[in-house]
Amino acid sequence: MKSDPLWWEDAGRPNAPPEAPLPRDADVVVVGAGLTGLSAALALTRKGRSVLVLDAMAPGEGASSRNGGMIGGGHRLSIDQLDAQFGKPVARELLDEAHCASRDHAMALMANEGIACDYAETGRFRGFWTQDEYDTAGRILDRLKGLIPVEAHMVPPASQRAECGTDLYAGGTVFPLHGGLNPAKWVRGLLRATLRVGATVQGHTAVLGVSRNGVAYEVRTLRGTVRAGDVLVATNGYTNAAFAQARRRIVPIPSFIAASEPLPGHTMATLFPKHRMISESRERHCYYRPSPDGTRLVFGARAAMFDAPDGFASAELRRLVRQVFPALAYVRFSHFWRGRTGFTFSFLPHVGQIDGIWYAMGYSGNGNAMAPWLGHKAGLLIAGDADGRTAFQQTPFPTRPWHRGRPWFLPLADVLFRGRDAWHNIRRQA
Repeated sequence: MKSDPLWWEDAGRPNAPPEAPLPRDADVVVVGAGLTGLSAALALTRKGRSVLVLDAMAPGEGASSRNGGMIGGGHRLSIDQLDAQFGKPVARELLDEAHCASRDHAMALMANEGIACDYAETGRFRGFWTQDEYDTAGRILDRLKGLIPVEAHMVPPASQRAECGTDLYAGGTVFPLHGGLNPAKWVRGLLRATLRVGATVQGHTAVLGVSRNGVAYEVRTLRGTVRAGDVLVATNGYTNAAFAQARRRIVPIPSFIAASEPLPGHTMATLFPKHRMISESRERHCYYRPSPDGTRLVFGARAAMFDAPDGFASAELRRLVRQVFPALAYVRFSHFWRGRTGFTFSFLPHVGQIDGIWYAMGYSGNGNAMAPWLGHKAGLLIAGDADGRTAFQQTPFPTRPWHRGRPWFLPLADVLFRGRDAWHNIRRQA
């Protein structure tokens, strides 16, 4: 079983541009060469700024090329929670950016930059674990459609087999404009676009720290120090100790993904009758899809909330696959890998500054559209462009006194979420 993502088979393993001497000065240093950092660099370079993008790994080697390859939109806080925290006008902007503007931006990037990433507008089906969830979701969807131009419709349990080859759910919601892609090709295409406009991107160059020196910043790296007018941190779930303020505000939660060996065509047609992307509402949060060539099941989940051993996590994924698709009880995995998502305590992404340093992160598992969108917005904000305004400047970026950077609490959270899943299973059977 291979430990690299399936996506790298076709896209190739992420590679860093040839090593070049670091400049002594740059208008902006961007830390993190994933979807956020590269999108910010693209916007900044087009605004005439000199930009240096640095990554501790190869550009795109983190979650940007390791995720499940689904793209669309969504929100984690309820409409009522958003209204209560931000007021109705800002809540509406947050919803519009999360569902519509970010997706539109991603589609425009693909078209304008010629990024071929196996994108297909397959639609996404979100299955609900209980009948109560389904009923509530229908009312929420009606409210949402009254606020923003989102396209979606409810699918009752009797019709869900036309969307997804399982009877596990109590109906669901279909978002027809969502789709799938090869995330490694997506971030590679964005890297090429960023290099094409003249930004400098260097991999395998860890940033050790940033300090203020007059009106500029000294960015210390393994390969020397660069003086920068502005610094943007775009490291999300891979934020290290050099950026302690952000590290205390981001919870890096692993997501485990596997790809099956090739399955017969009739099996794939039964599992995915409309080639949908699939996700679900329970705490274990399984998400799955056909591979871009339609021959494999790609299945992800929070098999554990901490960096569990491969044997434990892959066994948990097999158990979940059997639960969703009993006919795949003996499925064999050809690939098994993991990546780190970045959650915030507010369950919302954030763009802003702490002590003068810019941050854009916290996508909570929804980065293929939101990361390029908020990276673009961050780049415009740094450039002083009024079009950089985003409602996600107004979202909080809180920490907790007991989170000092290392997520020691995640094994405890894992037990809690397993307990909640068990309780919901009992409610399903009642």
